[in-house]
Amino acid sequence: MVFHDLLLGAGLAFAATSIGALGVLLFKNIRPRNYAPILTFAGGVMAFSIMEMFNESHELVGDSAFIGLLVGIFVFMIIEQILPHAHILIRKRVLHHSKKKAVLLAGTMTLHNVPEGFAIASAFAASPGLGWLVTTSISIQDIPEGFVASAPLACCGVSHKQSIFWGVFSGFAEFIAAIFGYLFLSALGTLVPFALSFSAGAMSYVVVFELLPDALRGPMRNVSAISFLFGIVFAFGLASFFA
Repeated sequence: MVFHDLLLGAGLAFAATSIGALGVLLFKNIRPRNYAPILTFAGGVMAFSIMEMFNESHELVGDSAFIGLLVGIFVFMIIEQILPHAHILIRKRVLHHSKKKAVLLAGTMTLHNVPEGFAIASAFAASPGLGWLVTTSISIQDIPEGFVASAPLACCGVSHKQSIFWGVFSGFAEFIAAIFGYLFLSALGTLVPFALSFSAGAMSYVVVFELLPDALRGPMRNVSAISFLFGIVFAFGLASFFA
């Protein structure tokens, strides 16, 4: 039954990324700053989910959960330093029309989604309620992220069709990571608490360094801040519903 929920949850995240990837069709008329309230709302939902995941881990292994949290933060920090930041590339528009750059960006966003798939897996491995809470929060964030995955490719001169394909593919990587991550954790149940805290750390880095800095700048910052609070309230409601 839990695996069935996992498949549905991973499919929801995949669908959300695919929907976002279709936004590249509006690329000439859309402004990335219009996504700011969506990003902060997702950040609020994810922030609540992070606390739920970490609390679950802490209850199971005590203070050892902090190790997984710190490892998750530092691992994702290293990944972000090694790979180019797609959102920065969009904002500065310093892109060169080369297939090499396009492939690099596509690979970057695909790898970026793997830890999110693992977060879904670890949450469902802990409990269905936590799994759906984390999946919903990630899916909300995946819609603008799907656009972020496809838009830089369009800037590189890649056709809309191919740009959408790679955006969808990045979501498929998240889907596969969720399935294999769950199977792995099901076989090694003792790692579930650390997987939870690790995923909480990775998601913390995404919220603090990826979602909030860009979204809380410019004329939309007040609306974005309110959206962040609404995201927390929304997540609290979800947690009560899935409890």
